[in-house]
Amino acid sequence: MTHQNHQTNGASLEDCHTNFFALTELYGIKWRKLVWGESSGAPGGCGEGEEGAAPLADPVISSYARCLAGDILCVWRRVPSPQPLDLDLAVAPPPPLSLRASKELWIFWYGEEPDLTGLVAPELMASQGEQGSWESGLSYECRSLLFKALHNLIERCLLSRDFVRLGKWFVQPYDGDEEDIGKRYLTYNYSRGPYLIIIVT
Repeated sequence: MTHQNHQTNGASLEDCHTNFFALTELYGIKWRKLVWGESSGAPGGCGEGEEGAAPLADPVISSYARCLAGDILCVWRRVPSPQPLDLDLAVAPPPPLSLRASKELWIFWYGEEPDLTGLVAPELMASQGEQGSWESGLSYECRSLLFKALHNLIERCLLSRDFVRLGKWFVQPYDGDEEDIGKRYLTYNYSRGPYLIIIVT
């Protein structure tokens, strides 16, 4: 624990010691944040009414799906709409879980920036965004989203290798071969917190 308040439960990246970045040489990691919604001047998520809105019509969600298919490490999230300064109730912000809520797409890479043409929606590329690198410092927010993207990558990898998810556990099903009786099988457990737990039994 590195935090002065020792009553924390260790669920913060600031409270964890890790050599993850040193072991994987992630000191060259770079990132880019693309924003869509009210903060970018866009008319909310996908511009359609909530009833007729399709998730893949949303530029952030469709770009996220294409980036995953293109093996780009990325993550998206909803961001709260800013509170209106005046008491104008005529334009109410969208509900927090609405497709019309503001969203961010975070893209991570190592080395040269990947070609995002054809992967990220043009209107999202034209939006105001931020970018940075390890050298300029990774904020707590950026590190948390990087870990979330890595967790998603590990989960997809395990599911693609025919592991089955049972709550927080990923187990390899027994295939029925009598030759394998008595052998140990791999079982993985990880938490969605800021750290990764892998248990092999």
